Amino acid sequence: MVCIQSFLIKNRMKKRTYHCEFPGCDYTTDEKSQINWHHIKPKELGGSNARYNRAYLCPTHHTKVFIPEATRGIHTKRGKDSIIILGWLQSTSGRVLEYIDVNEKVQYSF
Repeated sequence: MVCIQSFLIKNRMKKRTYHCEFPGCDYTTDEKSQINWHHIKPKELGGSNARYNRAYLCPTHHTKVFIPEATRGIHTKRGKDSIIILGWLQSTSGRVLEYIDVNEKVQYSF
């Protein structure tokens, strides 16, 4: 029993590194409080907490997200550098976010 408890304690003590999942961003942190879980489809619009509906975003990219259908919160404000996150795409190197740069009206998928 002691071995199992030691293993569990060691695993809890391991630091996890969090990465911004926005394409091209190299932001990383060991502190979960320094990164944001973003709901691609907000819960107020019927989105879920499922992993496919969420992305880790650094504070910079999280504040740039604009959701036209949202009625409350920070994502209702469209700024000069706003982005709309469309969802996840699968690629041979893993999953990547697909998004639209609102002002350039260009859709990106990496």
